Amino acid sequence: MSQLQGQNKPVIVSLDVVWQGSVGKHDARMSEISMDGCFIDTKVQGRSLGEIVEFKVHLPNGPWVSLEGELVVQDYPMGFGLRFRNLTEGDRSLLRQVVAAHGGLPAEESAADTAVTEPPATPAEKSEDTPAVPVQADKNRGRVLIVDDDGLTLRMLTAIVQSEGYEAAAVKDGREALSVLQQDAGFKLAIFDMKMPYLQGLDLILYMKRDQRLRHIPIGMVTAEQDPKVWDESVAAGACVFLPKPFSPPQVQMMLRMLESRAAA
Repeated sequence: MSQLQGQNKPVIVSLDVVWQGSVGKHDARMSEISMDGCFIDTKVQGRSLGEIVEFKVHLPNGPWVSLEGELVVQDYPMGFGLRFRNLTEGDRSLLRQVVAAHGGLPAEESAADTAVTEPPATPAEKSEDTPAVPVQADKNRGRVLIVDDDGLTLRMLTAIVQSEGYEAAAVKDGREALSVLQQDAGFKLAIFDMKMPYLQGLDLILYMKRDQRLRHIPIGMVTAEQDPKVWDESVAAGACVFLPKPFSPPQVQMMLRMLESRAAA
């Protein structure tokens, strides 16, 4: 069913949502999304057109993202449609990832967005000795190495980093990251997933701190790991900032600011 009309055709999704409005906070499912808005399936009554609804949506294999929308469609008992409000560039980049992943192509998609959403090369297409291809940014704030074995999370981090004006080099596991670092020390910041195939985030930190060319680079960690001992080991090795999964674009932006302050120190 198509509940939303707008600039972009909605695509069918099935995403967990927690929304909050005048009738309280409720768990629900999102069934449609476009760059303009979304449709949330719920039987909760009591909402009114024009109401502002705050909600968090769990992106596939990625973070919970906080968004806001104006209620523009009432379809009891099926649910309601929202038109997005106050989207940041990071939010828009993430929405493009979701729409494209479900078969849509946002009308305003740019060449830069296409570069971000391009799937990582398979092992047959890319050898472990091939440096990561950078995503160009509009501003010249420096380069960031991003490593995560989850493809969607990697693309989301890349989109947020790019929206903040950095040039991003994204690779999909610790072994590829090691190959890049052996050939290229020109990174201002680094963001590593803690648990990855071949080499984990802690292994990469230890390697960088032993290398005179790399030891000055501030490192942030993104992780679903809950064991404090593992966190302590990474801090002791040299990690500056931890960001638990799931995370939101503003949290990644804050992590970048913290790492930037370490780089300037």
